[in-house]
Amino acid sequence: MPIYPEQINPNVLYFNATTPVGEIHARVAPDERRKAWLVAPRGGEMFAVFKYADMVQAVQAFTNASEPRAAMLYLTLEELNFLDRFTRAAAHQETDDIYLIREQWAPPADPPLVVLQQGAPIGVLKTSTRGGDNVDWFDSVHMAQANGGDHPKEEAAPGEPKSPGTLGPGVDTEPGSVSTRVSTPARKINVRFEPPEQKDAPLQVGETYTLVFSVDMTQLAQTIAAADLDETRFFPPNVDSVDIYVQLISDAFEILTDPQKLIVPRQGKSKNRARFDIAPKQNGVGEITAVFLKDGNAVQAIEMKLNVGAGDTAIAESKTLGRTVEAAGAVGARSLTLWIDYKGEGFKVSVLGPNENTFFMIPLQLQELELAIAKARAALKTIVDTQENGILAYQQRIDISAAVKNKTLPQLARAGALLFQTIFMHPGSNQIAKDFAKRFRALAQGAPLHIQIVSKQMMLPWGILYLADKFDANNIQPELFLGLKHIIEVAPMEPNMDFPTRIASAPQLTVSLNLNQEIDRQMNFPLIKNQIQYWQAKQQKGRVNLITRTRGSDVVDALADEHTPDQIAYFYCHAISKNLDEGGANASLLQFGAQQAVTLEDLLLSAPLETRLKGSPLVFINACESAELSPLFYNGFMPYFVDKGARGMIGTECSVPALLALDWAGKFFDAFLAGKPLGQIFLDLRRDYFYAHNNILGLLYAVYCDADTRIEPALS
Repeated sequence: MPIYPEQINPNVLYFNATTPVGEIHARVAPDERRKAWLVAPRGGEMFAVFKYADMVQAVQAFTNASEPRAAMLYLTLEELNFLDRFTRAAAHQETDDIYLIREQWAPPADPPLVVLQQGAPIGVLKTSTRGGDNVDWFDSVHMAQANGGDHPKEEAAPGEPKSPGTLGPGVDTEPGSVSTRVSTPARKINVRFEPPEQKDAPLQVGETYTLVFSVDMTQLAQTIAAADLDETRFFPPNVDSVDIYVQLISDAFEILTDPQKLIVPRQGKSKNRARFDIAPKQNGVGEITAVFLKDGNAVQAIEMKLNVGAGDTAIAESKTLGRTVEAAGAVGARSLTLWIDYKGEGFKVSVLGPNENTFFMIPLQLQELELAIAKARAALKTIVDTQENGILAYQQRIDISAAVKNKTLPQLARAGALLFQTIFMHPGSNQIAKDFAKRFRALAQGAPLHIQIVSKQMMLPWGILYLADKFDANNIQPELFLGLKHIIEVAPMEPNMDFPTRIASAPQLTVSLNLNQEIDRQMNFPLIKNQIQYWQAKQQKGRVNLITRTRGSDVVDALADEHTPDQIAYFYCHAISKNLDEGGANASLLQFGAQQAVTLEDLLLSAPLETRLKGSPLVFINACESAELSPLFYNGFMPYFVDKGARGMIGTECSVPALLALDWAGKFFDAFLAGKPLGQIFLDLRRDYFYAHNNILGLLYAVYCDADTRIEPALS
C-alpha cells in the first residue's frame, strides 16, 4: 500500500552538504533542535537525514574537542565526514509499499527515510526518535568570533528585536514554528541534440541541427551540457510556475529560431521543451551561448563549444556562467539587458529578452574604447578640480553652489554625450546598431528602467552617459544622465557564482576594513579614524564582526586563505591603474602605504584564483585621491575577485575627492545595513547628492554586482 500523509513528518530542514555548521546553528531555532530533522541531498535519490545533535557529535569527533570554539562553525557538513552514516535511498509515496519499507527499515538505529512525491521530497517517514544531547553546545560562541577569540555571545541591546532565523535555503519560519515549505534537490536544465545520437559525431557545414532545452529531474544520458535548477529558490512566493526564456548567441552558428519559452512548474519537469535550429557557418570549434532569462534578468548562461567538420564528437567543451538558478532566488525583473562580448573586430551587442532578436556589432577596438573612456574620465577629473574663489569646490565641500553646478554640468553632459556617440553611434556601425541607439535614447527618456549590462570588457562609466537627442550646452536636462534616473548594474558572468542575492547577517555580519592609514596624515583630516569609529560603533551593538587590515601583506594573506570570513570587504586606499603600454590590468595596484602596494600580479601569484573565499564577499574599493582609473583596473580586479568567490564589486569611475568618499561610504552603509538593495541605494544617493546638494559626483560610483543584493536580516 502507498505511504499515507499521516505517516509523513513534514518538519524537515534542508541544507546543502557545503553548508557551514555556523549557518545551521544560526538558522535552526533553539526550540527546534530536538524536534526537526535535518536533511542533506547526496545526489540522485540519496539523502542524509540526521538530528542537530548528530552534527554536534560529528564536530566533537572531528576536532577531538570537549569545549566549543568559534572556528568550528566554519566547518561544513561534508568536511565532518559523517553524512555517509546517515545516508539512505528515498521512498516514493505513490509506488512504495509502507509495509515492505518497514521490513527493511529499523528505527531508531536507522534514520528516517525521505519521502518523494513526483520526484520532490515532501518530508520524512515518522519515527519516535527525538532529541539528542548537546543541542545547546554552541550557544556560548558564534561564527564571528572565529577571527578574534572565543567570548560569550552578546545579547541584543534592550529594546532591540532579535532577528528571526530561517530554517535553511528557501525555508522561512516564524519564531517557534517549523515551516513545511522546504528546498528540494536540484533539477537539471538539460541540453541535447534532436536526435540525441548527433552528439556522437561532429557537425557539418551546410547542415541544420536542432538543440533541445528542458528541465528534468536528473541529468539525462544524452545530455551535451547541463546546469542545476532548484525551483524552491527560483520561485517567488505563491507562484506555481515561471517562464524561463532561452536565447542563443553565436557568431559561429546561424541561429534560425527566436528566443523560446520554457514553462517550469514548481515541481517536476518543464511542461515543454525549447527547440532551436542552428546551422554551422564554418569548420572548426564554434562557440554558442545559451542565456536563461527570468523577467528580463540574465540569471545564467551555458557556453558550449561544438566541433564542426572534425572531432570525435559534437561537443568539445561546456561550462555554466553566472549565478546558478539555485542561488538566484526569486530574481528581480530587468527592463533592458545587454550582453556585450569583444570579438576582436569589435564588440557584439545582444539585446536579451523574450521578444528580442537584436544583435549588432560595434566596430570599436579595445584601445579605442580605452581612449574614449580616458577622455570621459579626464572631463570628470576637470570637474573634480573645479575652483571657486580659490577653493577646490568638489574637493572641499559636499554642498556645491549653483554657479559651480551650472558650470560643470554641461562639461559632464558633453563628456557623456560624446561617450555615448563613440560607442553606440560609432562610424561604420550598421543600421541595426543605429536603430538601437535611437531606441536606447527613447527608453532612457521614458520611465525609470532597471538596466543590466553583462560584459567582461566594456567597463564604461555607464552612469554619465548623456542621452539627449541633440547636445545643447545651454539646456542640460539632468534626467538624461543615464545614472541619475535609472538603476544600472554591470553584472559579473563567471562560473561558480553559487550564492544568493541576500547577504546573511545572522548571527553576525563579518566586515573587513582594508585601509591606508597614511591617508589621514596626507589629507590632514581623520578620514580613516572616522571610518574606524563608524564601524566600531556597529561592532559594539554585537551584530558586526570587524576585521581591520592596514598592511598590503595582511590583505594578500587574507585573500590566500579560503577560510577568510569577509562578507563585505571594504577598501579605503589609493588605487592606480596602468594602461596597456604600462603592463595593463596585471600592473594595476592597491596602495596601503609606503612599500605596501599590492598589484594584481602579486595577488595572482600569492593568492591564486584556485583559493575561493567562502564568505562570498561584496568588495567595495573606495579609491580616493588616486590616479585616474582606467577600465583596465576593473577588467583585472573584478574578474579576480569574482573568480575567487566574491559576489561582485563596488567601485569608482575616477579619482574621488576624499571628503566625498568618506561621506558617500557612510550614507551607503547606513542604507545597505538597513536592508535596502544595492541598485536602489545607488540611484537614491545619486539623486540626493545632485538635487539636495547640487553635487553631480554621485555618478562616480558604479555597481559591478547584482543590483538586488541586500543584507538580510537588516542590522538597523
